[in-house]
Amino acid sequence: MKRKMISRAALSLLLALSLLLSGCASAAEPAPVPTESTPFQKFSRTDLSAFDTVITLTGFAPDQASFDRAADRAFERIQSLDHIFDGYNAYDDLHNLYYVNRHAALEPVEIPDDLFQLISWCKNQWESGLRQTNIAMGAVLSIWHEYRTAGIQHPEEAQLPPMEALQAASEHIDFNHVVLDSEKQTVFFSDPELTLDIGAVAKGYAADAVAGILYLEMPSFLLSLGGNVYAGNAPMDGRSNWAVGVQNPDVTQSGTKDILDVHDKTVVTSGDYWRYYTVDGQRYHHIIDPETLMPSTKMVSVTILCESSILADFLSTALFVLSYEDGRAVADSLDGVEVMWILPDGSIHATDGMKDYARSLKNPS
Repeated sequence: MKRKMISRAALSLLLALSLLLSGCASAAEPAPVPTESTPFQKFSRTDLSAFDTVITLTGFAPDQASFDRAADRAFERIQSLDHIFDGYNAYDDLHNLYYVNRHAALEPVEIPDDLFQLISWCKNQWESGLRQTNIAMGAVLSIWHEYRTAGIQHPEEAQLPPMEALQAASEHIDFNHVVLDSEKQTVFFSDPELTLDIGAVAKGYAADAVAGILYLEMPSFLLSLGGNVYAGNAPMDGRSNWAVGVQNPDVTQSGTKDILDVHDKTVVTSGDYWRYYTVDGQRYHHIIDPETLMPSTKMVSVTILCESSILADFLSTALFVLSYEDGRAVADSLDGVEVMWILPDGSIHATDGMKDYARSLKNPS
């Protein structure tokens, strides 16, 4: 049953991505073809101006100008999506997430196509039964964000949110109260205290959208949006794959826990070492279990490998909250999805297909 319902959501995603790709095709020039006289070179660019993270693009192009054209279009798309998905700032004449959260309970709000597609896709997933990733949890997540921010700024005064406040907010996280009109492209909140928080999927959507541009203009690329990595065609330097590191979740140690050798895949990791604060010597991270309303303690890291970054983003959060057994059942029901779990006891588990990518599984010590 899970396989059937998730497959419908995946079909919705493929349709949305086809629209993204077709929308880029008219504006993009065909990717250049290497010749003996124009060998491809590797170029990189790093940006810090969007999604509150470090964004790095590496790609192979015949010259700096060709790379810059592709990179300019990629980063312009990222910046546009950053504004549309911004839940903290308003922009002139833009009905972004910030605007939606303040007006959608008053009347239906017409929103940009990217935001509508993202909300629709997440609602399809929620309706399919996988509800551990719920972007309608804004009322709960905003409380945690407030206390986490205060705790980081003033560690000596760090506190946990009152459970009474979290429970009251949890009465307003039902995705059924997010009413979408596909013809008018509007969103309406039938619960006036509901708000959206799309942090669990926004970078995944952006990575997919930008990959659509890069495949047309610079197919051999590696895009990193914080914990979201999208590897395009194999690097044009003789290697068969891009090497993507899985960060060591132990904050007392540096380096990577594993290396995945991939191309034409996305790799997304959720971990308890991202965005946390400390209260009475204990860390509290940002991945909140909808059932307990507390940071989930079942995993320390979950890495998803597949062809869709928004799906990988969504699943990395959902499987972080689920037990290994339940998460493994979900992963095994999905075609083309590989997963690596790191549990609190340090044990590592992986789907059978992950051995084709993870160096530690190819050559176990």
